[in-house]
Amino acid sequence: MVNVAIIGCGRWGQNYVRNFSEMSGARLLICCDADMQRLKLTKERYPRVHTTRSVSEVVNDRRIDAVVVSTPPSTHFAIARKCLEAGKHVLVEKPFTLSSHEAQVLVNLGEKNGLVVMVGHILDYHPALIKLKEYINSGELGQIYYLYANRTNLGLVREDVSVMWDLAPHDIATFMFLLDSKPTHVAMKGQAFINHGIEDVSFLTLRFANGVIANIHVSWLDPCKVRKTTIIGEKKMIVFDDAETSEKIKIYNKGVNRRDSSNQFDSFAEFQYTFSYGDVYIPKIEMTEPLRNECLHFIRCIEEGCTPRTSGTHGYEVVHILERAEQSKQEGGRFVPIDDSLGREVESGNGLMERARSLWRELRLVKG
Repeated sequence: MVNVAIIGCGRWGQNYVRNFSEMSGARLLICCDADMQRLKLTKERYPRVHTTRSVSEVVNDRRIDAVVVSTPPSTHFAIARKCLEAGKHVLVEKPFTLSSHEAQVLVNLGEKNGLVVMVGHILDYHPALIKLKEYINSGELGQIYYLYANRTNLGLVREDVSVMWDLAPHDIATFMFLLDSKPTHVAMKGQAFINHGIEDVSFLTLRFANGVIANIHVSWLDPCKVRKTTIIGEKKMIVFDDAETSEKIKIYNKGVNRRDSSNQFDSFAEFQYTFSYGDVYIPKIEMTEPLRNECLHFIRCIEEGCTPRTSGTHGYEVVHILERAEQSKQEGGRFVPIDDSLGREVESGNGLMERARSLWRELRLVKG
C-alpha cells in the first residue's frame, strides 16, 4: 500500500483527491492547500483525510511515500524538490517546471535517491489516444504527412504562465507519443490581448527528423472549446476529438496516390494523382478515465520500481521544447533547433542565473 499526499487541491487537484481516495493500491493520508476554504470542502467530502496548509508538514511526515504536486506551475520545482530530498516519489502536474535546468535537477534527484519522478501528461494515458497510436504503428495510415492540434476555449486565463506553458505541453507530449520521436526544430508566435506580457494565444510549429510537421494552436481567447488532434496520412486520416462524449476517434478512408502513367488524363494534376474518398469509421473504444489510468500507473511504477511512461526525463524534454519556442518568439518566430545543450548546463556549471532564479522561487513561494 502506497501512502499518498496531495499538495494543491484546486479545480484539477480535486480530481487527484477523488481518484487516490478510491484507489485500492493507495491510501490518501494528507491534502495540502494554501486556501482554507478548499481544505474545508475537501474535509467535508473526505473526512478521514488530514488537511493542512503546511508543505513542510507533508514533506516531514515519514508515513508519506508519494506526493502529487498540483499547484501553480511557478511552485512546482520548489515543492517537488523538497519532496524528493525527503525521499518521496513525486507526480508533478504539467508543466513539469518552468525551465529545463529545474527539470534536470528534479530528474537527477530522482535518480540519485532511487525515486519515481513522473509528469502529469494525461493524454498519454487516454484510451482513445492509445488506440490512435495503434493505428499509426500498424501502418494503416501509411506515411504520416503532418499533424495539427487545436486546444482553445474562452478562459481560464492564468496570470502565472502563458497559454503556451499552460496548454501546449498536452499536445507536444501527444505528438512525441504518437510519432515515437522528438522534434528537431520549433517555431512559435503568440500575442497577449488580456494580460500584458502573458500570451493568451500561441501558434507553434514542430519539425521532426522524418519530415513530419506538426502545428499547435492554443488559446484562452476563443468562442469555442476545442480539444482536437488531426493526423493526415498517405492512406487514411484520423481525427481525435476529446470534446466528444462517445465518438472520440473518426477514421477517414481518404488519401492521395500516384496514378499509373500508362492511362490517359485530362490534366497534368490528374495524370499525377488520384484521390480516394471512402467511408468514415468510428472504432469502439473501451473508455476508462485517463487520470485514473495515470494515477494507477504512478502507483504501479512505485511498487514495481519501473520508469513511468511520462517520466521526469520526458517532462524535461517537453519543457526544453517550450523554452526553445520562447526563444523563437523572441527572435521573430523563426525555426529554432532543439538540442540538449540546456540539459548539460547542470553538469557544466553554466546555469548560475537559472539556479539563482530557482532559489528565489523556492524562498519566496514555498513557506512552511
